[in-house]
Amino acid sequence: MHDRSPGRTIVALLPILMTFAVVAAQEPKVTGAPAELNRRFVDPEMDIDRWVTTFEGESREVFAERHEVLRAIGVREGDRVADVGAGSGLYTRLFAKAAGPKGRVYAVEISPRFIEHIDQTSAEAGLANVVTVLGRVDSITLPPDSVDLVFACDTYHHFEAVEPTLASIHQALARGGRFVVVEFDRIPGQSREWVLDHVRAGKNEFRSEIEAAGFSFAEEIEIPGFKETYLHIFKKK
Repeated sequence: MHDRSPGRTIVALLPILMTFAVVAAQEPKVTGAPAELNRRFVDPEMDIDRWVTTFEGESREVFAERHEVLRAIGVREGDRVADVGAGSGLYTRLFAKAAGPKGRVYAVEISPRFIEHIDQTSAEAGLANVVTVLGRVDSITLPPDSVDLVFACDTYHHFEAVEPTLASIHQALARGGRFVVVEFDRIPGQSREWVLDHVRAGKNEFRSEIEAAGFSFAEEIEIPGFKETYLHIFKKK
């Protein structure tokens, strides 16, 4: 006859529970960007002209190489794209033209001023397939399986709540969807001081975080004009 008393069961499980507790305690917690990094963008009095000039200047690699980036990604007619951290809408407009009338581009921003600017410039350009979305610091606020591609350009290092934001991206992507990350390559001892101070981690650390969120690394695409920037493509598992 077996002794099935609750006391013996609890004692037997204690070593297992303690092991789980130790593993959980050792699991690294991803720390995102400080709130101060994004505070200026949510300011209703933000100087939009200043940021348009900054984001769409030839000295910025992702602006100068925008057409190469677009070719590398290969947005097709009818694609559903989320431009996360869309900023001035530079890539939003490029994606909208590539996806065509049958496609849809969601410009996701936490900045109301950028949302207003993208609405205005998209209307002026006759891009009826652009939808602006006010995101949150912990979510891109898109429905499940609603997009084929999520694009984050110089944006990943701005994520304050990394894990829930990545979870929302994973959920929004359709099966086999792609997550494209264009980021500053932070290399201690090599990168300029602004990058070292502004970007919290290097591409290997960012890649590990994204893979831990349920993505598989697909490839790194070399863009000829990129000197301090890289382009990584991930796929939803």
